[in-house]
Amino acid sequence: MAELRPGDVVEAVIERVVPGGEGLTRLAGVVTLVSGALPGDRVRARVTEASRRLVRGVLEEVVAAGEARRPDGELCPRARDASCGGCDWPAARLEAHRELKTSLVLDALRRIAGLRSEELPEPAWHGSPRNYRLRNRLHLDREGRLGFFAPRSKVVSNLEVCEIVSNALLARLPAIRAHLERFGPMEGELWTLEDREGKTLLGELRLGEGEGERPGISLKVKERGRGPFDGFRVVDSGGRVLGADGPASLAIIAGGALFDVSVDSFFQGNLFLLDIFLEEIRTALRAAGEGLRPFRAVDLYAGVGFMTRPLLELAAEAKGAAGCAVEVTAVEIDKTSSHSLSKNLQTWHAEGLPLARAMRSSAESFLHSQKSPLPLSLLLADPPRAGLSPEVRKGILRLAPRQLLMVSCDPPTLARDLAALKSRYAVERLTLLDLFPQTHHVETIALLARRKVG
Repeated sequence: MAELRPGDVVEAVIERVVPGGEGLTRLAGVVTLVSGALPGDRVRARVTEASRRLVRGVLEEVVAAGEARRPDGELCPRARDASCGGCDWPAARLEAHRELKTSLVLDALRRIAGLRSEELPEPAWHGSPRNYRLRNRLHLDREGRLGFFAPRSKVVSNLEVCEIVSNALLARLPAIRAHLERFGPMEGELWTLEDREGKTLLGELRLGEGEGERPGISLKVKERGRGPFDGFRVVDSGGRVLGADGPASLAIIAGGALFDVSVDSFFQGNLFLLDIFLEEIRTALRAAGEGLRPFRAVDLYAGVGFMTRPLLELAAEAKGAAGCAVEVTAVEIDKTSSHSLSKNLQTWHAEGLPLARAMRSSAESFLHSQKSPLPLSLLLADPPRAGLSPEVRKGILRLAPRQLLMVSCDPPTLARDLAALKSRYAVERLTLLDLFPQTHHVETIALLARRKVG
């Protein structure tokens, strides 16, 4: 085959998907990645980048569909006309997600972390229906379009039909657009949060740079009120509240626990898997916490306390069974999430759980400050998509907790972190949750145990 150049159209069969969601094939022995392609597809792709080591392309046509692909007639209309980039796997059958995403995780753990197959337990799997989102960030442009960006652009695709936002939000969208239009032309992002039944909806309009400097925004919020939202506020690009009407937080019940969550705080976003997610954390913590005395634990990226809650339940069991010393610390740097975290900790303490210490700090600063003589029993870490920083990885190795519970939505960064920890820790349990159907992202829960020396 002649040397490929950008603009060339090629035909190939896709072998598998890789982290990032692209389909992998080989052209003249060169690894070729095609966005939108799935395993078994015979595709025509237009080359966008080409070198001796890697070729990238975009899908032009599916000549013959593989088993993982949905029939075209089942696709979201915005996926068929390629006008919306809200999800990067709209054509993947839900039934194929387990195989596709398990292969992504295991490939990353073997190739990047350097873990052998015999060092990895068989991953458990929990799938999800579509229309799953509790939280959204929708773009608003000056023409009043509200939705996700079109693929590989900053053009807003007006959200009218969708397979990832909830049906409750879709039903309110016409009224939401009408409400926002009353403020006049502006651009920014609309952040939304709803309860699991779709009965309560909060909205926060985060204006673009300079948009909040126009006079009258605060007065308009006061005059126009919350509209179709149960709570609504407008903030400028720096986060300053320009106007508000109604509550900024709501109660979400998950796994039998009540969480106070703000529209701009971090909380898991799949309404169907919240109970299962918490139960998986509980199960992993029970396995990890057996015989841990004294009980000293840290939730390093606590958010509003989603994983702190089952950690406190385990601490209560340890205290009740053995009367041992119990110390739980929840660390969170974000101001809004920290506020909800403190509120939740007080609520749970009133219910009879131990009172965790809430620390508003970065993970790096917290780990650097730790000089307690008590051994660290458990450390939980659910970092942002970028994973653990080098400083955090070093801090974990220095403190050497007996058990680590790692949660990640990005297999390559999880694998990179495990590569740094594997000399001291072994993977004991893996669970995959399809928190993001229609996309290549997958949530991984990994329980690690400290290796015995000698």
